Amino acid sequence: MTTEEQKNPTGLAENLEDRHSSKAILGAVIGWGFVILAIIAAGVVYRWESRNPRCNNGVLMADMIGIAPRVSGPIKELPIKDNQLVHKGDLLYEINTAPYEIAVQSAAANLAMTEGALTNAQLQINAQQDQVQEAQASLQQAQASYATAKDSYDRIAPLLAKHFASAQDVTDAKNSMNSALAGVSAAQAKLLSAQSSVLSIAEAQAKRDSAAASLAQAQLNLKYCTVKAPFDALISQMTISRGAYVAQGQQVFTLIDIHSWWVCEPYREGQLHRMKVGDPVTLEIKTAPGKFFNGTVESIGWGATPQALQNSILPVIPQALDWVQLEQRFPVRIKLADDVPSEILRVGTTSAATVHTGR
Repeated sequence: MTTEEQKNPTGLAENLEDRHSSKAILGAVIGWGFVILAIIAAGVVYRWESRNPRCNNGVLMADMIGIAPRVSGPIKELPIKDNQLVHKGDLLYEINTAPYEIAVQSAAANLAMTEGALTNAQLQINAQQDQVQEAQASLQQAQASYATAKDSYDRIAPLLAKHFASAQDVTDAKNSMNSALAGVSAAQAKLLSAQSSVLSIAEAQAKRDSAAASLAQAQLNLKYCTVKAPFDALISQMTISRGAYVAQGQQVFTLIDIHSWWVCEPYREGQLHRMKVGDPVTLEIKTAPGKFFNGTVESIGWGATPQALQNSILPVIPQALDWVQLEQRFPVRIKLADDVPSEILRVGTTSAATVHTGR
């Protein structure tokens, strides 16, 4: 201790107290500063996340179709392998065509036969119609003869009372009229008989149409023996080989459309009110960790059903905790941009998405 400090111990104590007080104030300021900064940061993060909702439970998906043969038979050609990339129009497989070629030949022969029968029926109908026309002409001739005979009788009959005609003349005229009337009746009967004998061509036409439809179906079945890729796709779940017998309608493998990749993100219901179709999205796909890709909100699900409600015939009590209410999630479909590398795209890959609502 210096001489000056020995002379003034009270001042030394005051200086020490001032130093401790200053440190305490500085510590309090720094502490409260960190608290305020943490609150501000939390507010900024909350505001950013509320405007840019994020979900980490997404799944990468693509449009898929199951390939099933439309006809049954053994596989003759199978130039593809599992997980192979195929392009639109590439041959996937070919079923043995022999029985379907025979079916086409049989249907074609049957069609030719029915067309011949239709031609014969038409010729027969034409002949019968000619007979009808002849019967109509005979009827017209008989009607004309009757009209002439009736006129003669009507002219001669009044002359008998005036003695300008004999009774024999009247009788002969009446007999001629009755004979002509009988000829009209006979011609009418012949005409009715000819008309009733005319066949209908509808049955022959129906048989021809049925045979044509059978031929078209046989040709279509033959065409179905060859199956080609309807779009650029990846082969998946292929478990068959050449020579295997495939049944109609039984799926043999799956095609994944390589131009239809999208992500399904189950967002909480409280995050949906800011979203709209067309909002930009930042995606992180787990097959490319640390990299981010662009996307667009394509659609927002209008419904979701908790698993507990499916196929339930009993009253359902929603599962909930006493101190928190669980939010329902709804599927949001996000379409990937075209620049996403194809080598990282695999159906079922997990992903995280941030939707930038811009509000």
